[in-house]
Amino acid sequence: MRKVIGDAMIERMASPLQPAPAALLRSALGPHLRPRRFAPGEMLWSEGDTTGFLVALEGGRVRVYRRLSNERSVTLYVFGPGDVFGFLPLIDGEPYPACAEALDDVEAQVLTRTQLEMAAREDPRVALTLLSVLGRRLREAFAAIERLATPGGVPRVAASLAAMLAQGAGGPTPVLALPVSSAEFARALGLTPETLSRAVGRLVRAGVLRKLGRGRFQVLDPAALRRAAAAPLLAAE
Repeated sequence: MRKVIGDAMIERMASPLQPAPAALLRSALGPHLRPRRFAPGEMLWSEGDTTGFLVALEGGRVRVYRRLSNERSVTLYVFGPGDVFGFLPLIDGEPYPACAEALDDVEAQVLTRTQLEMAAREDPRVALTLLSVLGRRLREAFAAIERLATPGGVPRVAASLAAMLAQGAGGPTPVLALPVSSAEFARALGLTPETLSRAVGRLVRAGVLRKLGRGRFQVLDPAALRRAAAAPLLAAE
């Protein structure tokens, strides 16, 4: 269940890691992981914290976000079952760059920095798989920057929804649900809620989407959605 800022965020929301590296990492860490539960609204850590743990999610969702100077926040990732995260400060010794909050009742397996170091010494796969996961996150960040640089609301929204499709929504006319509120989704894409609404409206009128309810859409034409992600003629508001 991954997600990064903007569309990388969306790519992650539809699955926050690809299953292969996450599954390999969980397998290698298995003997070292310990169960942990978090209640909705409970903080796993806050920005600036220097202690924490690697988290392997088994149930529920966790939102990773940055606080802004105007007292609002922007979601960077929404992680779900199968995701592994929270290990960067365990590797570089720096504070957490963002906050992590449980959105639901969360069931997880966790391990500390000391336990991670022990696991890496015992099994070289741990370090190699961590590098793979970090590389994937870096690519997501580059993808997010590229999409945020795209002018106009329609291409950004279409690219984000298309990324969610790529993460496993099936069927000829799949249904997508935003993992956060529409306002927060818009902020993650660098858009205003009004621009997001207009962009969705254009995609609906073009026969690409059908709006099913708050934050839920049926993709009537996946190929057209992908084309809209790069269509300069749709960029104008």
